[in-house]
Amino acid sequence: MNRRYFFTSISAGAVLSACTRSPESGGPPAVDKSGESEIAYAIELDDSGNPIRVKEDRAFHSGDRFRFILRPGFDAYVYLFNRGPGQTEFQKLYPSPRIPQHNPIPAGKEVVVPDPDTGWLRMDKSKGEENLVLIASVAALDEMQAPDSTIGRDEFESRLAKVERRYRPSSSRRFEDKDWVKLFAAREKGDLAIVQRLPLLHT
Repeated sequence: MNRRYFFTSISAGAVLSACTRSPESGGPPAVDKSGESEIAYAIELDDSGNPIRVKEDRAFHSGDRFRFILRPGFDAYVYLFNRGPGQTEFQKLYPSPRIPQHNPIPAGKEVVVPDPDTGWLRMDKSKGEENLVLIASVAALDEMQAPDSTIGRDEFESRLAKVERRYRPSSSRRFEDKDWVKLFAAREKGDLAIVQRLPLLHT
């Protein structure tokens, strides 16, 4: 695949938890999960023809082939973008006309990115940090609905800032469950959007 693709993130520093302590146990705080929305993602690497799950802190190398698996816990409008090292535009990886499942993705359904025909994303020879942005919202986001397959960096960051201001959760947390990374968020009033920046290191 000659065309360059890639990848994103929710900043770890933005993950907060709403917690309560159980007086009976005297143990660590128990997380209040009421009203939370969730999206999970996993990364698969092509290991000589055998797909294996890897963590996003893995060091990737030129030629590595990988893909994303997305699984929302609610009927979600999901958007996935990437900007590679030195690139001035974000490329939209999902939604894509090549992928049969369109937005919203039903709760519990797994969607693989890229499309079945392409099969895998591939690290090219440009080393550095790949910048993936994953967004999951309870409502369609006008800022991310543009038909263009690419968006300039400054324009994208401006649109993303609007989404974060308008739909920012009141609490959020990140949890690793075996091969899955699960993002949880809640908001007391109004629509909610989970925004995850995920840098991948290409060495």
